[in-house]
Amino acid sequence: MSRAAALHYLDRTLVAPPDATTVPLLLGPVAGRDTALADAGLDRDTWSDLRRAWVGYADQVTRALRWVDPRADHGGWTVTVKDTIDVAGMPTSLGHATHRHYPAVTADAVTRLREIGLSVVGKAYATELNIGPPDQALNPAFPDLSPGGSSTGSAVSVAAGISDYALATDVLGSARWPAANCGIAGLRVSWHPARLAGVLPVSPTQDSVGLMARTVEDLRLLWRRAPVTPPPHGGRTGRPVVATVRNAASAAPPMAGAQDRVVDVLRDLGYTVREIELPEAMWSARELAWELCAADVGEVVAETEGRLGMALSAPARASLREAVTAGRHRELHDAQRAFHTAMPTFLDRTGVDVMLLPVSPLPPKRVVERAGRPTLPKPVDTDYTDRIGYTPIASFAGMPALVLPAVVDDECGPLAVQFVGRSGSDGALLDLGVAVEHRLGVTATIATRVAATLTGRWPC
Repeated sequence: MSRAAALHYLDRTLVAPPDATTVPLLLGPVAGRDTALADAGLDRDTWSDLRRAWVGYADQVTRALRWVDPRADHGGWTVTVKDTIDVAGMPTSLGHATHRHYPAVTADAVTRLREIGLSVVGKAYATELNIGPPDQALNPAFPDLSPGGSSTGSAVSVAAGISDYALATDVLGSARWPAANCGIAGLRVSWHPARLAGVLPVSPTQDSVGLMARTVEDLRLLWRRAPVTPPPHGGRTGRPVVATVRNAASAAPPMAGAQDRVVDVLRDLGYTVREIELPEAMWSARELAWELCAADVGEVVAETEGRLGMALSAPARASLREAVTAGRHRELHDAQRAFHTAMPTFLDRTGVDVMLLPVSPLPPKRVVERAGRPTLPKPVDTDYTDRIGYTPIASFAGMPALVLPAVVDDECGPLAVQFVGRSGSDGALLDLGVAVEHRLGVTATIATRVAATLTGRWPC
């Protein structure tokens, strides 16, 4: 009797997968959607109902969301919002297991997206105060690989078709790693303090808004309707000159191979591709960026624990380093200001507009390798050099960075590259990324893998 009662409950509760014929539309791009829906004979109301059901089903499998808005309109463009970004009327938990508060004011970045008609589906899972292990959500493209980074749920929600876009944050790769690991496009926008209103600032002079979509083309569609940073002030015009960075030559062969493929595409498209080497002082600034972040995080944790009455969990607390002195904190900020000036000067001298690098020296880690490990690396870690990665360069300089998958490897997973541009060149980076994305042709492969995961429970 007990078993029968339980089965009756589960039959009523669990969300069934949708008709397989609609899955390609649910996982497809925003670009061209109106035509695809018309060809399929789907009106707006039917499409909205299909998507609402899919949100329940896909979240059931991936655990991407912390909270779902039952009133959301799924007929148009949709967005999930990282759970460290405020939306009035929706709970913000800051990734904490037991805390939640209800902000009275919506973050500026969310307001801008709503102004152009995007509907907020819900709040995406984030790691605890952005520093806890990213262990909760399932990577829908490669379920055995860690989604990575603090904006985990944001990337998973987009890859799984729960939303068209995600609004996240990127400190030292918090949005870029999850986007890379889930095989989607991610943009760390140019740093601008005004865009951080309503966002938990982990490291305020490095924190930036992150945007995600299943394709770079979809990101560009959004950007053209609602750029979230001011336009560039002057600078070079015309087709950008791209350069690989010799300092990253130690990247593992799969990552180097992914970059080489992009270089071939760029040259086929007629772009000038050079090689540069950052001076050692600039390359080693990646470590200063992490030290600054750790110093800032310590202060943020102390304030949030004290004022919100929340206690950080042991796994998240493992990310914290020993507090630095006020003098050392000033030195780190001075070093960052110098880097802000040095980077554009260096690019001017070398005649380069965009740097091309792998996202990380190594392919994505497997879940079992990442399980329980804190997000922030420490100098005592045996793999510290690999863990600091190549993402801090953009963060320390306040520059935009665009991530996109270059290769889909059956063993290693999605292998992504990043284009790092001059401050304010976000739109130009997206134009470059669209051209490269069309030639690479890997987005359909990612969608096929996600479909297999979600409808067949990852037999891929």
